[in-house]
Amino acid sequence: MSQKNLADSITRIVRTEISEINVNESGDVWWRFINKEHHELRALSRTLANLTSSSHTILDTSIYGRAANDAPWQRLQLDDDDVMRVIPIDQAKVKDISSHYEKRLVGSDSNLFLSSHKIALFVNITSPADRGEYFYKVTIDKQGISCLLRNGVLNFFFISLGALIVFRIAAHLFAGKLVRPVEQLSRAATRVAEGDFSFQVPPVGESEVGELRENFNKMIIGLRDIHRMRQLEVDVERAREFQQNFLPREIPYLANWDIATCFDPAKNVSGDFYDVFELPGKRLGLVIADVADKGVGPGLYMALIRSLIRLYSEQSFESETDVISTNFRHLGLNPQGFQSREQRVVQLTNEYFVRHHGMEGMFATLFFGVLEVESGDLVYINGGHEPLYIIGKNGIKQELAPTGPAVGVMPDINYKTGKLQLAPGDTLFGFTDGVTEAMNSRDELFSRSRVQEILGQPINSSRELLEKIRQQVFSFEGDTSRSDDLTMLAIQRLV
Repeated sequence: MSQKNLADSITRIVRTEISEINVNESGDVWWRFINKEHHELRALSRTLANLTSSSHTILDTSIYGRAANDAPWQRLQLDDDDVMRVIPIDQAKVKDISSHYEKRLVGSDSNLFLSSHKIALFVNITSPADRGEYFYKVTIDKQGISCLLRNGVLNFFFISLGALIVFRIAAHLFAGKLVRPVEQLSRAATRVAEGDFSFQVPPVGESEVGELRENFNKMIIGLRDIHRMRQLEVDVERAREFQQNFLPREIPYLANWDIATCFDPAKNVSGDFYDVFELPGKRLGLVIADVADKGVGPGLYMALIRSLIRLYSEQSFESETDVISTNFRHLGLNPQGFQSREQRVVQLTNEYFVRHHGMEGMFATLFFGVLEVESGDLVYINGGHEPLYIIGKNGIKQELAPTGPAVGVMPDINYKTGKLQLAPGDTLFGFTDGVTEAMNSRDELFSRSRVQEILGQPINSSRELLEKIRQQVFSFEGDTSRSDDLTMLAIQRLV
């Protein structure tokens, strides 16, 4: 069932992304991509790579295609520079593969084929306008998960080994009806030592051996629960590592700018995130956002929104106008109705999120800004997020209130932009509601007024400002367990 679910998930992702890549194109478009850069396919490969789990790993992706039914098969693959290349293949080998796996190359929508170490998934991406045939191949490596039990089972193995010896001695000491039940328990102990918790030993009445079997079965149930909890811990830890990889590993260094960030999740996986990334034309993209709810689910939506913001930012600030217009028309939008590239980024993100995930009821508050590094000019959109502050030498100069609703609430939102200039010495400060809604033992909130009071004090650096707020929030909470994520971003213009 897990293999089927994996195949279904990959098939849906591939067909969704491929349909967007082929929009408004005529038939057999793949051959026109040869020797050209194709960032959308690279983005699709990265999305599939993120499906890696404790039981499988995505190895590689490629496209098998032929221009006509009687033409030879060709393999298309991206090189390290994201350029589509034709990879020569042995046609005799392809013919031999076809004889064993006929379905995967002829007349099938999506097929999963197994070997001892790998899985080959072929998704039919042939469009009605194509004269040839095209399949998107995903190669998956299967991995064992027995290592998850190794530490926990090791101690139990020695205990079971001792019990096994005792059972063997008892089998020789007692005769008749005692021998068989004891041997059954001995075999059961061996299975448990090997990590098999999927069975129960049959009862044999109210004798001492029957009581021993009952206690043995309780032990198996307990070990089964421990295994499930450890598996859950491993999954949560992988999700945490997955999320950490989506946060910027390095903050861009810019002369005359001091940038600091703070990310302190309340749980292993957070719905908060921030991002700072460079854009063409000496610009800097700034993001701070908060996905509704906490835990693994919002953490995955966080990764999706972060990827969308980066992808559409790159398109808006690097691509030609006709490419941007094509994206808008594909989503049923009018590109002439948007005045800035910043609006395009947030609007496209909102439309994608609503169109593909609106039924889940998830949404995110989002601040997205683009900073002109040399002039200090900032164009921003605040989608239902906590107000950000511009701080000068004498305290708060300006409050950046929401310019539209949260992302993912409804389609066709007209997000307005705000514009300002950071003067030398000014600091832009943003945070999530984990700061203002931090609670102490008397059920009091840290509140926005406390934040504003701190912002009115002298600021020597962005890092000092964030550390001061962080320490005061922790001191305010005391021993109270935190219920929300703490995320902050500050950027100061030095000269």
